[in-house]
Amino acid sequence: LVYIDEDFRADLGFVPRRDVLKWGNGVQRIFYPKKGSFNTHGVRFLSIMYWRPSLDYKMTDHTYSINWEMALKNQATAEATFSNNFIFLTAPFDPTRTEGAIPIPGNQGYHFNQFDFEYQSNNTKLLTYGINATVGRFFNGEITSVGGQVAYRLQPWAQFSMALNYDGIRLPEPYANADIWLVTPKIDITFNKKLFWSTLVQYSNQRANLGINSRLQWRFAPLSDLYLVYNDNYLTETFAPRFRSINLKLTYWLNL
Repeated sequence: LVYIDEDFRADLGFVPRRDVLKWGNGVQRIFYPKKGSFNTHGVRFLSIMYWRPSLDYKMTDHTYSINWEMALKNQATAEATFSNNFIFLTAPFDPTRTEGAIPIPGNQGYHFNQFDFEYQSNNTKLLTYGINATVGRFFNGEITSVGGQVAYRLQPWAQFSMALNYDGIRLPEPYANADIWLVTPKIDITFNKKLFWSTLVQYSNQRANLGINSRLQWRFAPLSDLYLVYNDNYLTETFAPRFRSINLKLTYWLNL
């Protein structure tokens, strides 16, 4: 049970929602087969509900789901989920985030069902990959999402990875549709036990943005680090710089 008042302010950290009362519960049964391709598999029922105290404790959200989780003998994992969702919009909202689009009406509830699937290969291998997909209703329309990532390790000093995600949102007229792409290559290099370098590049067609985040980390003492971080963002339509910064951060562990 979680309760967050509408006047709550987080001086540290981030609270995505205020003025909520949240309740969740679930039950799971795990099976251990003696034969076949599974190490374990199990079914789980989960319910999560939200109420708004400022709206006379009106239920504004719920998710009821049934989930099947699988752990294979080759150390891969898979998961399939069917969920029933409800969202009460207190104000008009455009889920496509399209500039100038007509938002779907607020002050009403939306019910929609979705099916999700995820697969992750054996993470102990040098070459790993994963896929995920979502299909079903989305507010008053439909959504199709697919994604995947692949990574390769050059032990013991480097890992290269690439992630690709697509979200196709289709809403009825006169509301907007959207095809949202997100491409994320990344490289991690370990020079030695104290010096690390990580660079992430991300392209989003929704925001027309190409972002670069490059971080050099020096662990000069246990749990103590010096970070040098370079951030760069470009507008992809004109490839003009949007934001650029260099940051220096120091953390030091006081063992009192």
